[in-house]
Amino acid sequence: MSIINHLENIPDPRSDINKKHDLIDVIFLSISAVLSGADSWQSIQQFGDEQIDWLKEHREFKHGIPKRHCIAKIIKTIDTYALIQALMDWINARRASEGKTHIAIDGKVMRRNWKGNVDEALNIVSAYDVDNGLSLHQEGAQGKGKEGETARQVIEMLTLKGAIVTMDALHCQRETLQHIKQKKGDFIIQVKANQGLLHQSIQAQFDSAYPTLTDAQEHTQLNRGHGREEQREVMQIKANLPKELKAKWPYINTIIQVDRKRSAGKESPWTSHYYVSSLDVDPAQAAKLIREHWHIENALHWVLDVVFREDDITISDPDGAKHMALFNRVCLNIIRQHTGKKDSIKGKRRAAAWNPKFRTELLFG
Repeated sequence: MSIINHLENIPDPRSDINKKHDLIDVIFLSISAVLSGADSWQSIQQFGDEQIDWLKEHREFKHGIPKRHCIAKIIKTIDTYALIQALMDWINARRASEGKTHIAIDGKVMRRNWKGNVDEALNIVSAYDVDNGLSLHQEGAQGKGKEGETARQVIEMLTLKGAIVTMDALHCQRETLQHIKQKKGDFIIQVKANQGLLHQSIQAQFDSAYPTLTDAQEHTQLNRGHGREEQREVMQIKANLPKELKAKWPYINTIIQVDRKRSAGKESPWTSHYYVSSLDVDPAQAAKLIREHWHIENALHWVLDVVFREDDITISDPDGAKHMALFNRVCLNIIRQHTGKKDSIKGKRRAAAWNPKFRTELLFG
């Protein structure tokens, strides 16, 4: 099924009297424009005006290209879940996966999407397939303090059977762990002092376990690059929580300590970080998953900021901003899934803008 077939599953929320421009035409226009470098309703309209002949090769565009205010109005009225479902189903149909999928979940603030108080900025929580480099799902939360609930909404929409979910300490919440296990997934989640009793209990268990640790419970990593060296000592043991904590956190099977030291000319002190997991003891696997969790920052959030300039988007309407963020992630997925041309993400995006044949190849294969 092509992208057009998937877009046809999105219901049109408009009354018949307001349907001058076809809904699928406008969504297809928007995705094609963002793929080619557009980052606002105005630039989407400009792309459409310049590329109308190419657009008409794939859709009718009976009434031409809508004005930017019309594009904004149509896009922001689309049901968010229907839009996500259609676009992510299309992406997932093109996605290959072997073994256990590593899914990292984390939030990113759209820094220009706020009025008056930055704490009210839109926070996009994304699920990221680390091995394939693809964004799988997203939810938006308006304002600070809602990321945990939003992450659980993301988890609810994912197929987690056979997957391992990694998250930072903000998401070490009983309801979140329960959601992951109910979806038949596993987890590794960081623990900090925001879960005081749990954090203290894990520290105490490792303090008493040091003399008896075996090779099967320890793994060492040494990474060098950019003039720096980082050493990591990863220890994983079976959780032996006090009775009251075990009742509160029934899905914790093992606990993990990561001791880390960095040096870049001057050596840094050792720091310790703690994690809980539903997995069995396998410190080499735990070390890999914990280290690779940050691919969501480096390979998703950083690329969205630098290549898609997401932090500069000034769309103040929450639904419009959420949908633009979705288009960014879908277009990044499209580029990452394309293997027919060796180039950077930025280079492929430029090629999509300049070369209609290449744009067709990206969207239709």
